[in-house]
Amino acid sequence: MNKKQLFYKAIIWQIIGLLWISILSYVWFGSWLRSLSFSLVVVIVSIFAYILYELAWNKIIKNKRKKL
Repeated sequence: MNKKQLFYKAIIWQIIGLLWISILSYVWFGSWLRSLSFSLVVVIVSIFAYILYELAWNKIIKNKRKKL
C-alpha cells in the first residue's frame, strides 16, 4: 500500500469514527456544536496518529523480512 492509498484509507476510517464520536459526545455534552467541534479535533489527531502507526508497522515488518 502506498502512502497516498494509506492516507485515503485513514480518511475513510476517520469519517466512520467521526460519526460514532459525534453521537457519543453529543450524549456527553448535550450540544451538537460542542460535539462536532470535539469530534473534529479528535478525528484530525487520529488521522495522523493512524498514519504514523501504519508507517511504523510497515517499517517493523520490512526490517523483520530483511533479517530472514
